[in-house]
Amino acid sequence: MRSLPLLTGSIFYDLLQHGWEIESAVARHDTSLLKHSTPELERYFTCPAGEFPRQSALPVATLFPLFLVAFAFNLLPFLHNLQVLSPSLHALSFFAPSLVMIVALMTASVLLARGFTAGLAGFLTLFIILLVLTVLQGLYQLLAEGRGWTLSIAVVALLGCRMVFNSRGFVLFVIYCRTQRLATLARKMRLKSREE
Repeated sequence: MRSLPLLTGSIFYDLLQHGWEIESAVARHDTSLLKHSTPELERYFTCPAGEFPRQSALPVATLFPLFLVAFAFNLLPFLHNLQVLSPSLHALSFFAPSLVMIVALMTASVLLARGFTAGLAGFLTLFIILLVLTVLQGLYQLLAEGRGWTLSIAVVALLGCRMVFNSRGFVLFVIYCRTQRLATLARKMRLKSREE
């Protein structure tokens, strides 16, 4: 766990830690959530969506091609070594995992946009899986004396993901979505306490 800030960046790690603390308070129905919100903030988030300032999801959208490039340049060298596959199985072996990857990215994005820390955890999981696969394939290629230019593209894409994770735009988007969720939950708690 100590190496996680080094792998993902300290800003992303802090964002994740803060998110887990909030998720823990939400799971306990802890009234400490009310300290993170005000009635004014809660009223603000009850306005129609068109009245909110536009939040740029561009950093999250940037993660899609970066993750897909890292994934593709990990999968293609692996499939290249499996020469026993027929052309149709070869195509299926590429497109089926790609579809799973796209669904995983979309799920993480939707969770992130709804303010759930599971969205961040989803991106982290994909990042670590691709990083481990890249390292393993890099070691294999070193032993097999193969060319590693495809993996260097995967490494650049993963470094791009790490940069986006720690970028100002990504952090602001995550905090905005998290605040919106917190304000909604706090408003429900206040209404419930008044009814009681």
